[in-house]
Amino acid sequence: MWYLTDERKLVLDATKEFVRTEVAPQVAHIEKTSEFPMELFKRAGELGLIGLTVPAEYNGTGIDQTSSGLVLEEIAKTMPVLTIAMGAHILLAGGLIQMLGTEEQKQKWLVPAATGEKILACASTEPVGGDNQAEFTTRAVRDADGWVINGAKCLICNVGVADYYVVIAVTADKVDPVTKAGISCFVVPADTPGLKVGEAEHKLGWRGSATGSVYFDDVHVPAENLVGPEGGCLQAMFVSASAEFLSCGPVSLGIAEGAYQMALDYSMTRIQQGHTMFDRFQVTRHKLAKMWGEIESLRALVYSTYAQRDAGQLELAKCRLMKIKGAEVSEYVCREAIQLHGGVGTIVDTGVERYWRDAKVMAIGGASVEALVDVVSGLIKAGRA
Repeated sequence: MWYLTDERKLVLDATKEFVRTEVAPQVAHIEKTSEFPMELFKRAGELGLIGLTVPAEYNGTGIDQTSSGLVLEEIAKTMPVLTIAMGAHILLAGGLIQMLGTEEQKQKWLVPAATGEKILACASTEPVGGDNQAEFTTRAVRDADGWVINGAKCLICNVGVADYYVVIAVTADKVDPVTKAGISCFVVPADTPGLKVGEAEHKLGWRGSATGSVYFDDVHVPAENLVGPEGGCLQAMFVSASAEFLSCGPVSLGIAEGAYQMALDYSMTRIQQGHTMFDRFQVTRHKLAKMWGEIESLRALVYSTYAQRDAGQLELAKCRLMKIKGAEVSEYVCREAIQLHGGVGTIVDTGVERYWRDAKVMAIGGASVEALVDVVSGLIKAGRA
């Protein structure tokens, strides 16, 4: 692969060993119980796989974006949900602190997050919609020595396991529907009085992501827990979210590769009338060829975009395209993988149907592909794509 340097190969080899020896043995347990993969999350932090894009001065590995993509792809081939937890933690929540935080705030919250010592969650989405900030009802109001937060968030990853919640709240009388001015960012410790979390939802996919609701009932935070300018965090979140959308590319690629490999192995070993399914049926060969083609097309998009990010380009439209195209390709490949398995593909213990479940949620969680297509169209009109 053209993007594999010697340094990246070392990172990739370490990730493969981690996945083979520690991640793979726990897949069935996590799928059946929906437990948050805490042991694996902490281990990934110890190995430096969480803080790859965090600067070294904040306890991160401080290497390039492409290496991060390689790690996410490799883990997603076996356990996609671990990458979801990592992304929500360090790319979305941690990204806001890294972009907006003061030096003191970064030392306090980003440094322990970079190694997974402390876990972050980004509490943004509300029942009115994830991107409908103009109608958000979670509010933060000034008091004598800080802020008081009231409201509720839903469909938040890492609930119940997070040590800190990076909370998006309204701080103005009215949020500008165009500029989104009037929204602020706060860090709220999980043990703050008045903060409560609901039970993790039982979902189609992303089992183990600890996705649920967070409630704020007169939650007081000191003034120094405001991150970034009052009323002006959404512009930074647009960029922070871009990093999360970017990560959806390699995660979707890994999901597709995992399902494809299972289908290929099955087609090469399943015998009918003295021949493998691959040799006996043209339709089997053609399905696999098309699946391979879609995977390689996605790979080209993923690592060319990561190369542009490493070169210092924001690529706001392409980051969103990564989630759009990634969900499309992974869902297609996983659906075909189930089809190639026939009836046994629908059996949970076979292990292939879980990839489709995770791919399906990828098209919705964090931002629906339909909403992102509309954002991309706006960037095209503005000449930013």
